[in-house]
Amino acid sequence: MSMMDQPSGPPMRPVAEIHGALDATAGSGTRLIVAWFLALSEGRVDDALSLMVPDGPYFLLRQRKTITNTEFAGIIRGLVGTTFLKPINWSLGAMTEQGDRVAAIAGSRVPLASGGQYENLYHFLFRMQGSRIFEVLEFGDTFRSAQTFASPPGQG
Repeated sequence: MSMMDQPSGPPMRPVAEIHGALDATAGSGTRLIVAWFLALSEGRVDDALSLMVPDGPYFLLRQRKTITNTEFAGIIRGLVGTTFLKPINWSLGAMTEQGDRVAAIAGSRVPLASGGQYENLYHFLFRMQGSRIFEVLEFGDTFRSAQTFASPPGQG
């Protein structure tokens, strides 16, 4: 993909590339978050969930609701093969780790069963508890998400 084909926004790299390039200076929280995104990109939802506290909170901006990490994993499992043709391909931009928190810019891209692609940009804020993700705050582009997933006005 040339620079002209890429959507504008923050610089992003495929999560597998970032995972392979992590060095000794990367913090444990950053390593955990990269491993989580990699597991999701590879369709290993159970592995991703094993990196999370199962009953920890997962906040979704578009729905303005909080579910559990286990419920989040169930949603992802249900989307692959129905709404999405394959697991979401995640890319990552800037990441910042401070104390028990990691902030990450992320991008998603996945082919839709209905045709076309779903792409979005996100800011995630993760809070760790020990060596696992306890809390996730997911802030995606709600307009882009609604264009793909929301029913048109008057339908549903």
